Amino acid sequence: ADFDKLDPADFSAEWKWDGIRVQASVGTDDDGRRVARLFSRTGEDISKSFPDLMEMLCEPHFGDVTIDGELLVVIEGQVQSFATLQQRLNRKSVSQKLVTQYPAHIRAYDLLAENGEDLRALSFADRRARLASVVTRLAHAQLDISPELAFDTWEALAAARRDPASVGAEDAAEAIEGIMLKRR
Repeated sequence: ADFDKLDPADFSAEWKWDGIRVQASVGTDDDGRRVARLFSRTGEDISKSFPDLMEMLCEPHFGDVTIDGELLVVIEGQVQSFATLQQRLNRKSVSQKLVTQYPAHIRAYDLLAENGEDLRALSFADRRARLASVVTRLAHAQLDISPELAFDTWEALAAARRDPASVGAEDAAEAIEGIMLKRR
């Protein structure tokens, strides 16, 4: 893209975390039971590898939502390396020891649906506001929202990408693999 023709004020930026992109979809079936699924970017159902996330997603107050985000392992508030996440991926069975050692986490990027309403036609700014409301309401340790990066020029954003620690990423800088740019 020719960034000189684009106004930075029209865009939102956030970190691309070094995990795997997922969609968490939660709803209620015809019998009133909570149903949750976790899908990889390729559409593979990876729910069985993350029983701790399934438990969180099926909590009654969670609501019917579809969240786009990054699957990470977070220990004591710190995002771990992709190699650490691999300890949990592609497991047919997951022991309590694995769940405890490598706690799964969803860092939310977007809210795609809520209570039966497809939100994809809304602006990103509107979806982001609704996502922030959902994450705040849930207040769950295994779910947070990816912070937006403040920038006013493309040069400032490029500098942040080159050195995430310089713009507040600090200890998390090694768990960042890039920047995502979205039209507000």
